[in-house]
Amino acid sequence: MNNSTITEQIIQTKQVYKQLSIEHWLKYEVFTWQWWIGIACVVIPLFVWWKLVDKQRILEISVFGLLINVSASFLDVLGSESLLWNYTIRILPQTPLLFPVDFILLPILYMLIYQRYQAWKQFLIASTIVALALAFVVEPLAVYIKQYQLISWQFIYSFPIYILISILSKLVTNKMLSRQEEAL
Repeated sequence: MNNSTITEQIIQTKQVYKQLSIEHWLKYEVFTWQWWIGIACVVIPLFVWWKLVDKQRILEISVFGLLINVSASFLDVLGSESLLWNYTIRILPQTPLLFPVDFILLPILYMLIYQRYQAWKQFLIASTIVALALAFVVEPLAVYIKQYQLISWQFIYSFPIYILISILSKLVTNKMLSRQEEAL
């Protein structure tokens, strides 16, 4: 087989996947109680965050949250495309990732920690507690309610990743703030 034949097969397979994904979403996902939980996990945290965020530091906190979002989304796509896990209920049919978690819940949880705990020690303690809750309470609950399916993954693997994402995001945000202050 040559390159163009394989590329054509990949495109055809993606078209079949797209059609099956939309069909599955319409028949088994959209408007289920799990789907509504996903919608609530988008809307409610946004309102809570807007009420609690320090408006004087909103840009800094948002940059930190966007770093969390980009990291979580990248790792989520990598994991789901590598068949380490799967999401059985999606807000939108075309996304392989858990939109409410990657784009809303994780960034907001960690933004509130970042806002509250500026010192590294307290930040690390709070991030570790949240990572424990996410890996050993939230993820198992998502499996239990059939929103999340483990394929070649275990909850314990998620724990250090959650901590690492928060640490790297804080490091990058702090570095950006430092550079900004130097430039002024």
